[in-house]
Amino acid sequence: MILRIAGVYDDNCDSIPIAHQIQRIYERKLISRVFPGNPSHGQAFVHLDDVVAAIASAIDRRAQLPVVTTALIGESETLSYDEIQHTLGRLIYGEHWETREIPKPAAKAGAWLQDHIPGEEPFIKPWMIDQADDHYQLDIGKARNLLGWQPQRSLRETLPRMVESLQTDTAKWFASNKLQVPSEMRDFESTR
Repeated sequence: MILRIAGVYDDNCDSIPIAHQIQRIYERKLISRVFPGNPSHGQAFVHLDDVVAAIASAIDRRAQLPVVTTALIGESETLSYDEIQHTLGRLIYGEHWETREIPKPAAKAGAWLQDHIPGEEPFIKPWMIDQADDHYQLDIGKARNLLGWQPQRSLRETLPRMVESLQTDTAKWFASNKLQVPSEMRDFESTR
């Protein structure tokens, strides 16, 4: 049984692309306001607990499965980049988070420049710009039919828990998501 698993997240986030998106908005970075692709497109995700349930179901049903088969494991609803942006802006700051589409050449130049300036390693790399228009909508029918599985959680319902975790202990959230703690927080912690 080959399980092709979407981007995994949990209640604390623990998803590299989502954590960086949250960080950009939390820190009000200029790059949180621009996107080099169609903002109505998005990436497929799945909660870690649902992945564990899919694996357990595959193990439980292994005797009934075809000799070799593949199934997609993810949420059937793909949230758009734009919807995630608006949701995070509202949850973190209580405001509409405006995101403007920018030309790919400008985005590539900006990503290249960030990549070559000393300091924190940027998440966005020039090669990623070409994939900004990609849209991943999954058909999980095979997983439903063969494994009796479907996700019990959704990214839409989990984003508020991620932001609550961020706001409860911001330094811990940044550390657990392997992000550099904002300088103003480091400065505050060093004076305590």
